[in-house]
Amino acid sequence: MRVAYDSIYFELRKLIEDGTYAYRTLLPSETALVKRYGCAHNTVRKALSILAAHGYVQPIHGKGVRVTYLPPSGSDKKLLSLNPNGIESFNEAAKRCGFAPSTKIVLMESIEVDEALAQNVPFDLGQQLLHVVRIRHYNGKPLSWEDCYVREDLVEGITVEDAQDSIHAYIKSARGAKLVTSQRTIVVEHANKQDNKFLQMGDSDYVVSICINSFDHDGLLGEHRILHHHPDAFLLRQTVIESRVSK
Repeated sequence: MRVAYDSIYFELRKLIEDGTYAYRTLLPSETALVKRYGCAHNTVRKALSILAAHGYVQPIHGKGVRVTYLPPSGSDKKLLSLNPNGIESFNEAAKRCGFAPSTKIVLMESIEVDEALAQNVPFDLGQQLLHVVRIRHYNGKPLSWEDCYVREDLVEGITVEDAQDSIHAYIKSARGAKLVTSQRTIVVEHANKQDNKFLQMGDSDYVVSICINSFDHDGLLGEHRILHHHPDAFLLRQTVIESRVSK
């Protein structure tokens, strides 16, 4: 079950995306939202701060909170929009963008980090991991594939069906844990043999490669994932908020 501010965030986000709260309009006042959801002011503020961080709204001093979300138009509607400002699963991103997602598990195995693997993944020698290779389909077309390594203690008991859905959701719901921080590096690389095997590359010679390291509440690495995404349906959206921290 999501905590209260999480539920408020997702409901307001949906109302913004479907146009109920349109671009440039103001959201209901904080007091009105508190009354609607029967929660504390801090809970509403938390939800609004997440919306702002993700580019949906902007607080305006003395006026309220204005909607700044611009819905995709034209060719953008054909692209999978990824938001690097939060930990959002690719199934969630696909559904948000109107894609029908599905997943094929290519490999799922328990492994131990040896010296060879330690050269490629930032886990300690001897660490027990779950290794999953999966292909993500959107509207029936394979658009991305993942090479994923997760600490085994976080996913004990996970099934193939769970991995097809969301590993992060399983960690949260079944294990009572959560990956709270995600570091991402995005580069464009030449397509390799696996890209050509797993994806319908067509005339594309390049893929978007995303390296994701996710950490738990204790600041310990929980997941290392490399995702290769087809460039023809990839769109990166990022919200940048001016920092007031002096150099």
